Order: sequence, then C-alpha cells, then structure tokens
Amino acid sequence: MIKKFYIKIINILLIIIIKLLVFIKNKVRRIRKIEFEYFSDKYRLYTKKYFFIIFGKDKYISKETYVNGPHDYHLFKKSKTLLNKKIKYLIDVGANIGTFCIPPTKDRLIKKCIAIEPVEKINDILKVNIILNELNDKIKTYKYVISDKKNENLSLTLNKNNYGDNKFKISKNRKKNFPIVKLDFFINYFDLNQLLIKIDVQGFENKVLMSATKFINKSVPLIIEFDHNFIRQENSHKIIRLIKSKYNFFSLLDKKNVEKEKIENFDKIFYKIQKNKTHLNCLIY
Repeated sequence: MIKKFYIKIINILLIIIIKLLVFIKNKVRRIRKIEFEYFSDKYRLYTKKYFFIIFGKDKYISKETYVNGPHDYHLFKKSKTLLNKKIKYLIDVGANIGTFCIPPTKDRLIKKCIAIEPVEKINDILKVNIILNELNDKIKTYKYVISDKKNENLSLTLNKNNYGDNKFKISKNRKKNFPIVKLDFFINYFDLNQLLIKIDVQGFENKVLMSATKFINKSVPLIIEFDHNFIRQENSHKIIRLIKSKYNFFSLLDKKNVEKEKIENFDKIFYKIQKNKTHLNCLIY
C-alpha cells in the first residue's frame, strides 16, 4: 500500500516536471533558438496555438516561427489596425508554409483566402499545414508563378538555408515548366472592398504588380516586401506612378512606431533601401 502511494507521488512529480519543461521551452526563446540550431531534423512541428510543419534547415521563416511564433503575422495585425476597416479576404502571393495566411484565418480575422506558392516542396508543406489547422474549406492553394507575361522562360534558384529566399528569374537559356498567371486572374474571386493582398516574392515584385493593374486601379490595399533592386527593375517607375495615382497612404511596417505617410512621398523610400541594400515591408492603402 505504501509502495503504491510513493509510485503515485513519483508519477505526479514526473508529470509536473515534464509540464514545467514544456512551459519553459515555450516561454524562453533562447532555449528554442538553441534547440532549433543544434538539434534540427529535416522537419519540425510547431504546436503553440497554430500547427506548422517547418523545415529544419531553413534558418529564416521556419526558425523565426519556431522561436518567436508565426513569421510575419505581426505585419497582418499592424495592417489591419492601420486600415481600420473590415478585411474578410486575403490573397497571399508567396505564401511559403502558411505563416502569414493561416493564423488570421484560424483566428477568424479572415473568412476566405487564396494562398499562392509556386515552389513544389514548399507548396506541399503549405497544404499539410492548412489541413493540420482544419482550414481546408477556407484556404485554397495554387502553385502558380504570378507574372505579367504568361509565356516567359523562367529559372528558379533555391536557397538551401533560407526557404523564403527562393528566386524566379527570366532566363534566355533555360525553360522550366512553371504555370504562370496574372494576379488579375483572381479579380472576381472576392469582394474588393474587403480584400487585402500580400506580396512577398523575392525580387519579382515588378512582374507581380504589373500583372495586378485591375486590383491597383480599384485601390485594393497591398502589403509588399520590396527588394532593394526594385527601383532598377523593368517598369518600376511606371508602377510607382500608378500606385501614387490610385492610393492615398503608405506605412513602413518594419518601424516600431508605424506612421501613416502620404503617398506623394512613396518613391523616396526606394532610394534609401537601394543605398543600404536592404528590403522593407510596406502597406499601401
């Protein structure tokens, strides 16, 4: 009888210790960072409120998600506050593993979403993550490259350490069988007055924006990560003029204290990021 009592006490203590260790791991970022760096497998599972299969070798989006929570979700939250209106629909261009589109949809901030990710192995994980979060009926995925020309020869460069830095480029010598559509292909899918578009395409912004003129003409809010080379790309000045004619404000989302700035000053930001060879996340509205 006494033996059974002590065994029960030991089991209770073990459960408490295990729960405490899990709590500490979830709360202490440094521990999670060390764990990801030194004990990474091919895949890992993130299970704090949202469920994500993440890549063990990805030192950017997967690592950031594992350590701090869903990558870039804070950009959505900031944008929603700035827009100060109902946003029910989302088009996520460059969705990666779903860390931007899955959280607001699961939190019921977004009703329906289109998630576009053209890299096959990442698109496969995106689909799994949507299933894990039980959002099959709310998020529809596409494996398209978004561009303004449908018959372009494209090459894809994969970054082995940063799965968010895979780049498509126009190629004269190589032709890959990538399905290409314009972003305007989706113009009739959602109510444009309640739509937000996020674009994160690693230097392909000019091609995506040139394919989205119908959305821009309707002043649909855009979250865009601009590469420092954008200003030197084809049609960049044409895109800037179009944006300045159709929107009223922009905000730099990477700032700690985000401000509403007049669209007249929009083109000035590119000379700063070009000089520093960096990038920025921008809300245009």
